[in-house]
Amino acid sequence: MNAAFLLTAVTLTLYLLVGSRQEEKKLLACYGEQYRKYQGLVPGLIPRPWRYISRQQAEEILDMKKKTS
Repeated sequence: MNAAFLLTAVTLTLYLLVGSRQEEKKLLACYGEQYRKYQGLVPGLIPRPWRYISRQQAEEILDMKKKTS
């Protein structure tokens, strides 16, 4: 590993971490409580095969918007 590679790795890591947080804020502002519920059910950056939402859970989240409209 040389300095250029290390700098690139650190920069990209920070970009992904900061960028993902900004994206989460945008999604919360846009979708509100629906997205907050989705966040609680699925992992963030690191996928875990045992944490996923079922079709029923997805439909419940989508129905939240219909109930508030």
